Amino acid sequence: MSEPGGHWSPRYRLVLITIMLLVVLAVTTVSTLLVADVDEPWTAGSVARAVLVAVLALFSGICVNFLPAAVLRVWRQQGVTDLPLRAVIGKVVEGLKRPLKQAGIVLVVAAIVAVGLVLRPPEVGLEPGRLVIMTAFNESADDPRTILIKQWNQTHPENPVHIDFASGEPDQQNARMVNDAKPGGPGLADVYVLDVVWMAQFAEFGYIREFERSASAELGDFLPKVLGTCAYREKLWGLPLNTDAGMLYYRTDVAGAIRPKTWKDYYGPPAAAAAAAAVPGVEAANAAQLDDEEILTITALEAMWAEGGEAFGKDGQVALNEDGTAVEFGAGDLAGIRNLAAAYHDPGIVLTGEARSTTDDDAVRTFIDGRTLYMRNWPVARDRLIGEVEFEVAAAPSPSVLGGQNLAVSASTDKPRAARALIEFLTSPSSQLILSEIGGFAPTRQSAYDNARRDDIQELRTAVDDARLRPITPHYVEFSRVFREGIAEALDTGQSAELPPDLRSALAKILNR
Repeated sequence: MSEPGGHWSPRYRLVLITIMLLVVLAVTTVSTLLVADVDEPWTAGSVARAVLVAVLALFSGICVNFLPAAVLRVWRQQGVTDLPLRAVIGKVVEGLKRPLKQAGIVLVVAAIVAVGLVLRPPEVGLEPGRLVIMTAFNESADDPRTILIKQWNQTHPENPVHIDFASGEPDQQNARMVNDAKPGGPGLADVYVLDVVWMAQFAEFGYIREFERSASAELGDFLPKVLGTCAYREKLWGLPLNTDAGMLYYRTDVAGAIRPKTWKDYYGPPAAAAAAAAVPGVEAANAAQLDDEEILTITALEAMWAEGGEAFGKDGQVALNEDGTAVEFGAGDLAGIRNLAAAYHDPGIVLTGEARSTTDDDAVRTFIDGRTLYMRNWPVARDRLIGEVEFEVAAAPSPSVLGGQNLAVSASTDKPRAARALIEFLTSPSSQLILSEIGGFAPTRQSAYDNARRDDIQELRTAVDDARLRPITPHYVEFSRVFREGIAEALDTGQSAELPPDLRSALAKILNR
């Protein structure tokens, strides 16, 4: 490999340079791969590994920075030279004192760490530890949601679920969850069970994490309209646990109580006439729910839609005037409110002394007791009626409000993968079928409707398909409160149903905030 006179041949120089390059490349590659493989959480073994990685990364930085000088020296070397190791080390130490060399080493080490982090495989395992679901439903042994959670706990012992119950009316439940989720809040929950109208609020203010779309959740099986309640600003923020739509329950043991074909057939003069001709004990046509809570907003919207009202569109949009300062209540909207006021003041249609304090549960008891012919309620009411009274159930003849509950991952959770896995389990095709068949909930997946055995499944699907969204706004809780206060005032004015003069502008102000 040497020429006459002891000089190195060009081929020998190339071989030496190649070996040097391969050694430096190997050290740098190993350093990078070790960075990508550093384990967490920290243990004695992972700390020792991290120290080794740091040493190799630093050595790689030194090698890379001294490589050009070493290559140049070999290429220019004319012959064999005896350079003591002490001298080599001295030259390296001297070079390390130069600011440019130091900066170069830092840049190389930073590049190794950065590339290693990029190459790190995504975390796939579930983080161990208890998962807290904050919800409005309380634990009950026969509740299908509790059954599903028990199934999860049996198959995921490292991630047992704890229920944190947010009690009270919907507005109180919302306040409890917001207080937990907001910056500086307790942050107890890993998963929130949110009313569909709260999704915009929790997404807008960063209380929940974006729910990355993936094949694992089988999104194509969800009813598009229902999955849409989990979307906000073109991003997905959760998955639907159950959906809801207004169903009509009517007695079959009383002549004249027939399937309604219009809103007025169960909330107007025809209903009053049927109640008047019914058997003794029937006090009014409708077990109306006009409680000063969210149900009043729902009832008013459905009355407005029954008359073709367009102030609140089917996809959650709100009609505003040209300059956006007021909500546009059209002729249909006002007619619907007048119809509701007329029903409220007619003792033949509603139990006028009780309607303003009647809740969903109260309406079920009133209907079971035989005091009314009709009841508008949610799908879960069906199971409570079976065996208590003879009845049939049908989809409303005009659009009802789309309700339901969605599951979302808390922005502050330290177990996002486990929380997502829990949500996917609770919304899986098999879980949805259990919720529907055992609990009476309206399922969110097409497969559950296809495989259901309950005799009202097609009526339920029709009701969900025809249902409409309430206004989509991050300030929905306040919007609904102001709206229903205006509706309550209109009901109190008599059958003229005069809305408060500032209601239109007050609602627009909330929407424009």
